[in-house]
Amino acid sequence: MRLIGGELKLADVRTNVALSLFTDFHDFSKLAAGERQVATLTTMLDEVVAWSRALAPLRQAA
Repeated sequence: MRLIGGELKLADVRTNVALSLFTDFHDFSKLAAGERQVATLTTMLDEVVAWSRALAPLRQAA
């Protein structure tokens, strides 16, 4: 899938998190990830922010 995403010029993040509606959300709507997920979520969001900043000039040019 990464090769296909690359051909489509998609930016991806390496870290991913598997969240469950039953264990990681209150009332199936509010995120309440367990401690086991917090570090991974933080890493993933840091990568998303880094890509967002790196691609900002491309968005402004369009």
